[in-house]
Amino acid sequence: MIALPRSKRLAFLLRNSLSLFLLFCFDNLPAQQLAAYNDNQGKFYIFDDGRSIQAEYLPVDSFSIGGTCLLYTNNRNNLKMYYKGNITTLEVNSPDRFEALDYLSVYNIGGIVRIIENGKMTTISTHAIQYQAEDSLVTFYDSVRELLAVYYKGRIQMLEDGLAGKPYNNFRSGDNLVAYVSSRTQELKVFYQGQTRVIESFLSGGSFIAGRDIVAYVNESDLKFRVFYKGDVFLAEEFRPESWQVGDGIAAYVDNTGSFKLFEDGETVQISSFAPDFYQVRNGLVIYGEQGYLKVWYKNRFYTLETYIPAEWKANWNTIVYRDLNRNIKIFSRGESKVLTYDLAEDIELYRDVVVVNKGMNNHNVYYKGKKF
Repeated sequence: MIALPRSKRLAFLLRNSLSLFLLFCFDNLPAQQLAAYNDNQGKFYIFDDGRSIQAEYLPVDSFSIGGTCLLYTNNRNNLKMYYKGNITTLEVNSPDRFEALDYLSVYNIGGIVRIIENGKMTTISTHAIQYQAEDSLVTFYDSVRELLAVYYKGRIQMLEDGLAGKPYNNFRSGDNLVAYVSSRTQELKVFYQGQTRVIESFLSGGSFIAGRDIVAYVNESDLKFRVFYKGDVFLAEEFRPESWQVGDGIAAYVDNTGSFKLFEDGETVQISSFAPDFYQVRNGLVIYGEQGYLKVWYKNRFYTLETYIPAEWKANWNTIVYRDLNRNIKIFSRGESKVLTYDLAEDIELYRDVVVVNKGMNNHNVYYKGKKF
């Protein structure tokens, strides 16, 4: 069944209920307080909730920061994990790939895919030649068992089996769901909240992308733009958009007439009647340029950040950081815009809502919850 966008009054009531729900859930999210850097003596430090811990005496070239742990390879190519104040060696050989995400961490070594959840390791496949890791799940194709499966909440669930031949790649993972086209039935399916749901028959050539709680797609059968959102399917547009992106429960797109629009909370909102200079969706942020101005959509409203578009900026979670025209470091975080520091910076890194500023010669300051460390 296709659900039409809800009225503004209903959307307002649901939005308030959703806000209370998110406020309740926020306390159960990962702390999001980790960062890392090499200091001016070449030592590797990990920042954890207001304190910096020396992890290595020599510099670290590669690391990945998650919500609950941090993974890195040291100068001997050992893969190590920082978790709740402790450092452990996971592998003595360098992995092919590793990622620390909000809830899970995952790495691949010689086709073996291992997942770390709550500090505990699980091997999910010994022959995974393709996988997509997101915050709450890992989707993988196992070449020996010829199946597509997903690891979610401590369990491996099979999505599609009997996939003989070339690797199966017609799937897209979001933070907490997987969208894929069944090779048997040619149906678009979504694995969401532990269950697989059939959306509709899906012709070859159709497009779909996935985010948190959302899948936006165009089926070649009718070229309409639809959105799967929290279990319901909404008809967003009668015609295929020129482009679209998704994030945490939000889709931004330029429709067939060139208008810039958002789908959020089951409602379609027009931002402007013309296409933006650019736009990107990062989590719940939609950053875009409008006639040379830098703007952002955050929590159901837009903010004008600058009357120009910075050459470089970084965005994650609730935060955008960039250099202004005076080379000061400015930050937009949780609806507030201000100068973070007047210090000249050689480099700026953003890890969720934690900002690390390299003032030169690997002299770092960390900014977290409005404080400088």
